[in-house]
Amino acid sequence: MPQIGHATRSHPYLSRQIRAFACSLLAVAPIVGITSGEEPGAALGKALATTTHASSQARRWALERTADGHLRVHRFAASEPSGHPLSKLVTNETGNQSGNQSGNQSGNQSGNQSGDQTGDQTGDQTGSTQISATEIDGKVRATTDSAEPQQWALSAVGFPAAWPNTTGAGVIVAVIDTGVRKTHVDLAGAVLPGVDYTAAGDGSNDQNGHGTHVAGIIAGRRNGVGIVGGAPSVKILPLRVLDAQGSGSTADVADAIIYAADHGARVINMSLGGTDPSEGMQQAMQYANSQGVVVLAAAGNNAQSGNPTMYPSSYAEAIAVAAVDQHNNHAVFSSYASYVDVAAPGVGILSAWGTGDHDYAYADGTSMATPAAAAVAALIVAKNPTMSATQIRARLESTATDLGAPGTDPYFGHGLVNAALAVQGGTEGNGYWVVGTNGRVRAFGNAHRYGDLSRSSQRSPVVASAATKSGLGYWLTTADGHVHAYGDAKFRGDMRKKHLWAPIVAMVPTHSGRGYIMVAQDGGVFTFGDAKFRGSTGGIRLRSPIVDIAITPSDRGYWFVAGDGGIFSYGDAKFKGSLGNKHLWKPIVSITAAAHGQGYILVASDGGIFAFGVGYHGSLATMPGAATYGAGVRVRVLPSGRGYYVLTSNGTAFAFGTAQRFAGSPGIGAPAIDLMLAN
Repeated sequence: MPQIGHATRSHPYLSRQIRAFACSLLAVAPIVGITSGEEPGAALGKALATTTHASSQARRWALERTADGHLRVHRFAASEPSGHPLSKLVTNETGNQSGNQSGNQSGNQSGNQSGDQTGDQTGDQTGSTQISATEIDGKVRATTDSAEPQQWALSAVGFPAAWPNTTGAGVIVAVIDTGVRKTHVDLAGAVLPGVDYTAAGDGSNDQNGHGTHVAGIIAGRRNGVGIVGGAPSVKILPLRVLDAQGSGSTADVADAIIYAADHGARVINMSLGGTDPSEGMQQAMQYANSQGVVVLAAAGNNAQSGNPTMYPSSYAEAIAVAAVDQHNNHAVFSSYASYVDVAAPGVGILSAWGTGDHDYAYADGTSMATPAAAAVAALIVAKNPTMSATQIRARLESTATDLGAPGTDPYFGHGLVNAALAVQGGTEGNGYWVVGTNGRVRAFGNAHRYGDLSRSSQRSPVVASAATKSGLGYWLTTADGHVHAYGDAKFRGDMRKKHLWAPIVAMVPTHSGRGYIMVAQDGGVFTFGDAKFRGSTGGIRLRSPIVDIAITPSDRGYWFVAGDGGIFSYGDAKFKGSLGNKHLWKPIVSITAAAHGQGYILVASDGGIFAFGVGYHGSLATMPGAATYGAGVRVRVLPSGRGYYVLTSNGTAFAFGTAQRFAGSPGIGAPAIDLMLAN
């Protein structure tokens, strides 16, 4: 009988109890009694998906697709009724009986085959509309594989940076596994009544421990005890298909997938797999996808055992998840193939264990990587509840941090899942322009390009820009104070043929659209059009150079910020605080003011956000792989104040809060220097 399963290995440390279960390859031992104040130890378990074949007397099963498009699993004995093809073994009882009886009788009386044909046709028409070919009912086994500071995977995936946007409330994640211990301290209140396909029950009887570990990675509560999951506000739907030895049936897996899709789950986690294909499981996943449910499956842990093709992860309907270690290296055990879609942490993962309400264990495996990716998918759904399964997959893959060879590869797929980036992209914002030091302008969203300096020779690099009130034009400014107008932007004057004590570093338009202000590195202020001079630091010795300027809603004041976080306010600009005299890991590079004028936001070169009088919606500094996008250079707030963008030097604009993320290549052929929002 085909068997899909897991095995684990661990070395106990500070463990009062070890319960190992033997599988085809390895065994696991939980760490018992870990609390937030204890050393969690070094026990590690690795889970490997394996397959063995059953005897020819294995029972069989098939899928029925009813007239309304629903799927139903039918199970039956291994022996096949004489004279009946496999495709006719399972039908609606009423249709099968009435059709075959009347047809056989008619066939016997007439002495020809028309009776059998009539009976079969009547049975199909009266009962189900489509019956799949039967298949051997295989065995499935898990691919198995307070302590938050020991949970290295949380920051690696960027969960803390994503939580200000969402923690997954309102989303149901189905865990098809060994069951989930609903009374575990870290899962209390998180587990819904489910189904136990191995025995009577609601899926909360986890005699193995693996399913509880998986559920903890997804939904461990932020309760000050033990561990926390990547999506700590989701609900878990436990569907137990694996027994105490981690073994189960492919028919039960298909049944569980259908049940999850019919009972509100938007994400399905399957930390299980095997080497035998199952058309029924694939059809069940197709059904789930059609209902808007995204399915994630462990890629498998057989890289060192011949690296066979694994199911169900190799099916296109599933998102196959590979494992990485703490250094973003491919885990040596993690199966690799062209069907690998994404990667997630799968080495030394601490989570709840099902042996007791306060038990925990470390484990290795793609079983641990899959729920981390499932948690990211759940956060995406929470932020975008109307997304289809295809759209959720696309967001998960497109926001992954590329690892290994550039682009997709068989070890990491699209890369390491990135929760912080995946949940970005709200519904506010019409678009924006990204400006490079070479004067090139790239438009995103509804923003339109009206021209730039990319084909012009410049004596000085472009350092700043400003959009017009209508959003149908903009100004570009160079370090020597030359202003270039495009679209409906009107030239109001600049610093040509005028002496500058320090180079220009930033500019801001007036809200009327009839003027603009430039500020130099020494804090010198230069106003044009209807912009009014309110004061400057020109001639004053500064501890750190000025880097950016923001204007008040009334146009009667402005702030500018120095690299050390010092704030200078003039006119009706209200001082709300600064970072002067405070230690900064990286210098401040930009300031943006909220539309209501009651505060401002600063960003450091590492993407760290400092909010004064306005809402904080996340930071690039805590995002995994952020350094690969270059240094932060600008922050710009939405008019509503409910979100903002952080621009990095490679031209990528990261959206936070309700700011909408727009697709497009960030490349501009030079370092990015400024960001303008389209109205």
